[in-house]
Amino acid sequence: MEALLRAFWGMIPVSAIALPYALLGWPLLAARRRRRLPARYATATAGVDSAALLVAFLVFCLVTMPVGGSSESTLDLVPGADITAALRDDGSLWQVIGNVLLLCPLGALLPIRMRRLRTLMRVALAALVASVLVEGTQYLIHTGRVTSTDDVLLNTTGAILGAALSRRGWRSLDVPPPVPVVIPAQRRTVCEAPTLTLRVPRSVWDTRYAAIAHPERQ
Repeated sequence: MEALLRAFWGMIPVSAIALPYALLGWPLLAARRRRRLPARYATATAGVDSAALLVAFLVFCLVTMPVGGSSESTLDLVPGADITAALRDDGSLWQVIGNVLLLCPLGALLPIRMRRLRTLMRVALAALVASVLVEGTQYLIHTGRVTSTDDVLLNTTGAILGAALSRRGWRSLDVPPPVPVVIPAQRRTVCEAPTLTLRVPRSVWDTRYAAIAHPERQ
């Protein structure tokens, strides 16, 4: 526990500063998204994005913060060496747990917002690339940390674990497609031409009939 406190003691003030900014940015981002999204989806997606940015910022600060009395970084490319040393009596099991939990929140949050990461294989690949970049940055800037293959494996495992835990909620924040509007089929109405009916008085018909039937009377 002492080693854990020494390693993460510097993150306490950083987290205390970053957390209010994340809490302030959440409602502001949600208010902007309400212009084009329902209130529930705007608030939820803004919360997930704010949490992911906060975690990413804290991870960046953690891996770039110098530790120990040495300014030189150590490179260890033997798989399993760090894990074996941590499991010994004089080792630090908290270091293994911390490496597993480092990318676990991002593995849980990113598939909710990024549809291309909605498979465990893609999450593992993205976490592997991110962890390699993190370990390479640690080694290049010489913060006194150990850059090892085991850290990459543990970080990737943590991201897969986070993705597996949140797998059922990956589609919970997807905006439903708009309801299709059913337009009734237009019916063609054929208008018949009006017929003109002439009503001739009966006396006129009698006169014409008498003229045709008895022409000798004319």
